[in-house]
Amino acid sequence: MAPPSSLPSAKTVAERCFDKYRLEVDPMCDVGLRGNLEALAEHFVATNTLQSVFIEHLVPWPAFARPYNPGHAAIADFLLTRAAVAGISSNYDILIERRAWDYGAAFRGSLDGDEANVDATRQAPLLKFHGCAQRDPASTVWAPSQLEDPLISARIERSKTWMAANLRRKDLLVVGFWSDWEYLNAVIGGALADVQPLSVTVVDLSPTEALEAKAPQLWRIAHVENVQFEHVRESGADVLDELRRAFSMNYLRQVLAAGQAIFEETTGHPCNPNWLDITAYDSETLYGLRRDAEGVPALQPATLIRPGNVEALGYFHLLLRQAGATQRPDGYDLNGRSIRVINGASAILGSLRTKFIEPPVAITSDIVVAVGATDLGLPSNVVRCGRSGDLIRPDAAGDWFDLNGARAELNI
Repeated sequence: MAPPSSLPSAKTVAERCFDKYRLEVDPMCDVGLRGNLEALAEHFVATNTLQSVFIEHLVPWPAFARPYNPGHAAIADFLLTRAAVAGISSNYDILIERRAWDYGAAFRGSLDGDEANVDATRQAPLLKFHGCAQRDPASTVWAPSQLEDPLISARIERSKTWMAANLRRKDLLVVGFWSDWEYLNAVIGGALADVQPLSVTVVDLSPTEALEAKAPQLWRIAHVENVQFEHVRESGADVLDELRRAFSMNYLRQVLAAGQAIFEETTGHPCNPNWLDITAYDSETLYGLRRDAEGVPALQPATLIRPGNVEALGYFHLLLRQAGATQRPDGYDLNGRSIRVINGASAILGSLRTKFIEPPVAITSDIVVAVGATDLGLPSNVVRCGRSGDLIRPDAAGDWFDLNGARAELNI
């Protein structure tokens, strides 16, 4: 099972806020508020101190800064590649954003529909219309009465308009919306009311009968006539990670399939079906192979939903497999030499090598084949060369070849 993100529940947040407030400010505060986040937040709304006391001093914001898990990584990947039309998050945390940043993406969550339109030029939007712990914590929504605030209600209306225009008649995968934060369920249910989904798949460990009680609006949306509903009682992180692995393996199979026809034409032999198989590595290893198939280094994110211009790339992969090369996490082993294969389409080999100066922790290979690159016979750096893994004067790892040079070097 994927590791949990360990974010606090609504009850835990309420208890921490209440205990701190009672200790530091008001020892006589009604103990009945402890454990009830909505009631506690409304208490501060009534005293006009929701922002100045509750949000700025009591909310345990560091508790929302936890390690991301494979589920967050999957969502970041799907949004960067636009495999998903959008993400709608009910969480204040920035775990999805942090994973996208670590992949090398310039990524942000959108706070309303207008921002989602702007962000859609770079990625599929991550809409966080009830607030974000990093971007605008003072405007995060904690109490139902906040929905009457003109600024917050306008933000939600802009988000509803965007969702109605962009998510209508789509398949919805719901992970974590059936939360113990009841007012959030109501907000999200209202926001999705006009989306009219084709299907709703809910990933939640709760019994099915509990979902309707916890979020009646969401339940009604999922059970409108002609909407296909499915409840998957598994970990959300596990399901997302499994979905991502399937996406990556499908992507890599397309790369191999693209080279099959030219392989059979040039070799005069049929392609062994086993050569079209992808080893079932973990999702991060498969992600690295997708990066190589796109031709991007470890400091940049994969952004393609499907491979493009990969006929020669698939062809060379099949040549290696025909020669008896065995798969490894970063490429192949052939006759005792490790080989990494990247997409070098339309690139100059020397320039591409400079682009692939990666962190010392990255796996290194003896040979790097940039399929589709043009070798002009020039060094990648006219200044004195560095060394792979050197922090002062780094260089790309391995000996670099274009397709023809690699075939000669490997005798395939």
